Amino acid sequence: MKVLLALSLALAALGARAQPAEVPGWFADSFLEFPQDVREAARDGKRLMLYFWQEGCPYCKRFVETTLAERAIEERTRRHFVAVALDLFGAREVEWVDGRRMSEKALAQALNVTATPTLLFLDEKGGIALRLVGYVPPERFTAALEEARRR
Repeated sequence: MKVLLALSLALAALGARAQPAEVPGWFADSFLEFPQDVREAARDGKRLMLYFWQEGCPYCKRFVETTLAERAIEERTRRHFVAVALDLFGAREVEWVDGRRMSEKALAQALNVTATPTLLFLDEKGGIALRLVGYVPPERFTAALEEARRR
């Protein structure tokens, strides 16, 4: 019995997706098909928020540990946006809103994302409503969330 339990726990640990420190655990799991993500978010009265990060980025870590860690900010973000994380140098395939398929890295280049963190808020049609570059403190991010909802 103990061996079976240990084996089950080991298999569960292998199957669990490790979330880097630069990405909050509450971000959405996405197939990275943004035409569909935009439609589904709009159907639910939300917009898509793309968060470009990179491993070891001190500003990303600070943004996650200070700004996104505030309960009110997390709740407001989750209520109005679907948050998706993209690795600035990542190789996962994404489908952009116009149907083009490319890597995360190629998408970042196509969107002129050169620094992390960068946040892109998409409107209901997939257009970029707001872009934030660099560390954003809590009070400024709260105002940006409202701006991204209005645009």
